[in-house]
Amino acid sequence: MVSGGDTDIAVTEDTSTFQLGLDDLKRRGSALLVVGSVPTELYSRASKQMLGAPDEPRRRLLVLNDSTPLDTRLDADIQRSKEWTRVVRYSTLERSATASSSSPSAVVPTAVETCERRVSGGLGQLGAELATDVTEFDSLAGGLSPAELRVAFDCLPSLLSRYERDHVFRFLHVMTSHVRARNGMVHVWSPGDREDEINRMLEPLFDAVVELDVEGAEARQRWHLRRKEVSSGWFPLEP
Repeated sequence: MVSGGDTDIAVTEDTSTFQLGLDDLKRRGSALLVVGSVPTELYSRASKQMLGAPDEPRRRLLVLNDSTPLDTRLDADIQRSKEWTRVVRYSTLERSATASSSSPSAVVPTAVETCERRVSGGLGQLGAELATDVTEFDSLAGGLSPAELRVAFDCLPSLLSRYERDHVFRFLHVMTSHVRARNGMVHVWSPGDREDEINRMLEPLFDAVVELDVEGAEARQRWHLRRKEVSSGWFPLEP
């Protein structure tokens, strides 16, 4: 068994090469494309593992759709403060004039709201917001350690439904490069099989592809490290 992200992986190919590849992902920073024609709950389970266990000192940034319950995406024991955890709820719709002019001081934030905010607008606006979060995390940490920054990006389907593919491709290229530059690890959810056209188009942007699948009653995963050209075998996706 070897450790990928924070997950134990059973390897059926070249174990030493695979382990070196995983260590490299952590040390240098990495971007993972998570694919699979599976229920969203299985992706949420895998993403929680990639974000790290509650007792690990991680700076976590989650980019979610408006309708995603936070408790399904973040362990309850993870500290929900802006210093350690930030949640961006993204809508592709522009802010209305009414929403923009409303006064935030009229609302008393809850503990969850202090780490959670809504962002709307185009790809440039979203990219700028995420870049600011990463930069502020780096400043708070006094320089992020390798793999300390963990980013989950759930909004790819929403982006593809509104923007041209080449625009989304460029956005992902910039975002993943920015996370890697801080030695962070970002994973992006793209429902559908690895062989789907869109996933084949996006795959070159990523250091690894994580496939999710269900066989009978068992949820499972398989990792492909592109730089090392080596893969794991299928192994269980833990609850």
